[in-house]
Amino acid sequence: MVSPGKLPLTSAHWGTYRAKVNNDRVQELLDFEQDADPSPIGRGIIDVQDGPTRIDAPMVRKSWLEGGAGCRPDLRGVDPFIEVSWDKAHKLVARELKRVRAQHGNESIFGGSYGWASAGRFHHAQSQLHRFLNCIGGYTRSKFTYSYAAAEAMVPHILGSFRAFLDTCTSWESIRKNTQLVVCFGGLPLKNGQISQGGTGNHVQRGGLLGAANAGIHFVNISPLQSDLLEEVGGDWLALRPNTDVALILGLAHTLEVEGLSDQTFLNRYTNGF
Repeated sequence: MVSPGKLPLTSAHWGTYRAKVNNDRVQELLDFEQDADPSPIGRGIIDVQDGPTRIDAPMVRKSWLEGGAGCRPDLRGVDPFIEVSWDKAHKLVARELKRVRAQHGNESIFGGSYGWASAGRFHHAQSQLHRFLNCIGGYTRSKFTYSYAAAEAMVPHILGSFRAFLDTCTSWESIRKNTQLVVCFGGLPLKNGQISQGGTGNHVQRGGLLGAANAGIHFVNISPLQSDLLEEVGGDWLALRPNTDVALILGLAHTLEVEGLSDQTFLNRYTNGF
């Protein structure tokens, strides 16, 4: 019997795991021994290898396959999808790209694939699609992401950059040393911190939260869900109604100002028009 430490490693969005493989098929994912708080989510991959919702072959809408582009648009969302071979799919896509480019130009091609698709970068669906479409003269793509939504457009006008601050988040060590109160809009759910597009090898959020709580830092969870903050930190829960976050934030800002609690030195140095 092979010891767990000798099994091959694999990474997914939810972390790194040891893989039990039999006949070229993953049978089980075991927690990586160097991960302080392994995510249980990744192990669910095993259950969907052959799940009923998995698409494992090219599929084409029936009316489009039979009648070509523009055929029965009223049946979109209703038509069944027909499985075709990869060779057939390649020919259909090539023919359609050629038609659209000739009739409407490259700007009429929308490269809209979104999603990580895998933990690695080589097999990243967006990167492969966009590179391919650039090789045939360009295309129209989406701007920003649904993950961060309007923040990506607005924050650069407020702080000068978006990614610079996103990629240099405050460390748990800094929080422990310099913080008395942490107010969490939407909480700090562990499941949100368990994912990484590169497949993290060690999850630190649970330890960071508990370390901060043990250091005497007080937490306030502002969310419809009490479970959005780890119960062990003993934080307060404000069960905000959905979509009222901004109203509460404005109320907090107003209270700080009218009660003379604003940091005027900070405002004068770092803001305009306050």
